[in-house]
Amino acid sequence: MHSRKRLNERGILLVEALVGLGILTVGMATISALMVQHLRASGTNNLLTTAIALGEQELEDLRSQDYNTGIVSRSSTSTQGVTTYTITTTVIPDNPAPNMKKVSTNVTWTGLNGSQTYALYTIYTQLLH
Repeated sequence: MHSRKRLNERGILLVEALVGLGILTVGMATISALMVQHLRASGTNNLLTTAIALGEQELEDLRSQDYNTGIVSRSSTSTQGVTTYTITTTVIPDNPAPNMKKVSTNVTWTGLNGSQTYALYTIYTQLLH
């Protein structure tokens, strides 16, 4: 009777090992899927951060221009790594009031999620001396 228990225990150990291996496989597959999602999100965040920086740089460049002749609508491109960003700035004079310019800057790029746009808005005013 003692030898029967040993045979049964050996069979149970093999089943336990197979179940444990199955659980480990499912866990590793889940971790791999999470890692892929993390890498994609990280890449998307890097693209967005670059777009924000380019848009802010465009607004700062406009701010340094002469109010009457330099703050005008324009468009340009910037390539950062393998991604090309299109920066489009629209200036509406005397909006929302006289001696003010409403400035809209859109930064567009194509990433993992397709075409995306980040928009920035500001108002510049003419300082009268």
